[in-house]
Amino acid sequence: MTRQFITLDQVSKSYTRGGEKLQVLDQLDLTIPEGDFVALMGPSGSGKTTILNLVGGLDSCDSGTVSVADAEVSAMSRRELPAWRSRHVGFVFQSFNLLPVLTAHENVMLPLQLTPLSAAERRKQA
Repeated sequence: MTRQFITLDQVSKSYTRGGEKLQVLDQLDLTIPEGDFVALMGPSGSGKTTILNLVGGLDSCDSGTVSVADAEVSAMSRRELPAWRSRHVGFVFQSFNLLPVLTAHENVMLPLQLTPLSAAERRKQA
């Protein structure tokens, strides 16, 4: 049986804009098995970025459960999330803001300096 790698169970998320509540996700169920490739597609404002932010631990849901591998991301504290992200998550943002004085490899290695990895391990992992 294939292991479920990403699971969103009854996840809801809303934002407040101009005093009005905007419900972006409403009891979303999503399961992505390990090894699958998935594309999130939809019009602007449909919740794609919100889903990625929840899965990556950059945002929290109003209700429901977000799990990645064996970690329940939605239950992690603000103190636990940065350590989990640094060990298990990588982001490439639309405006990726690389440091132009560094090579691409050095830019990838940069956040690894915050981990307990040796310089050789950081180079290998990057």
